[in-house]
Amino acid sequence: MMRRRKALHPEEASTEMRLWAYLRRLNERGRHFRRRSPCRGFILDFVDHEALLVIDLLDGEPGRRSPDTARQHVLAEAGYTVLRLWQCDVEKNFLVAVAAIERALDDRS
Repeated sequence: MMRRRKALHPEEASTEMRLWAYLRRLNERGRHFRRRSPCRGFILDFVDHEALLVIDLLDGEPGRRSPDTARQHVLAEAGYTVLRLWQCDVEKNFLVAVAAIERALDDRS
């Protein structure tokens, strides 16, 4: 059963759209990111199946939400790395989020 993502608030949607615009630019340079992609019974926020990198955009406050360990385990067994980015952190400092994505992609290469 696929887990559906809840409806986004306007500020969450704008942060997600900004991040998606950045990832689409990476696609123009040879990456293969998809948005809201199904994988192993889950809907992933962003994923590059070739790099085996999942980017989760988490809402709320850092430290107030525990990771989905079953999901993490399933993705890890399939070889995926999950990069969790807090929406509030991405809003405050987009360049730090971009740097984290670039590092994760370099680590996966």
